[in-house]
Amino acid sequence: MKKHIYNLKKTYRDVIEMREIKRMSYQDIANQLGKNLSTIKSQIRNGRAILIKETFDEFKDIDELYL
Repeated sequence: MKKHIYNLKKTYRDVIEMREIKRMSYQDIANQLGKNLSTIKSQIRNGRAILIKETFDEFKDIDELYL
């Protein structure tokens, strides 16, 4: 999964890493990056959507091995 995170556009990679790996709060991320809280929430949502789309087929293939 980290491979996919590091392939994200920097805007999404930074906020996803802060939220999902470092487990920072949305507000702490906003404060550290000097951005609006709603902007951070949108970037995290969009980054997660990209990760889901990029990893769906990979995990689907794994699931099919065990069926």
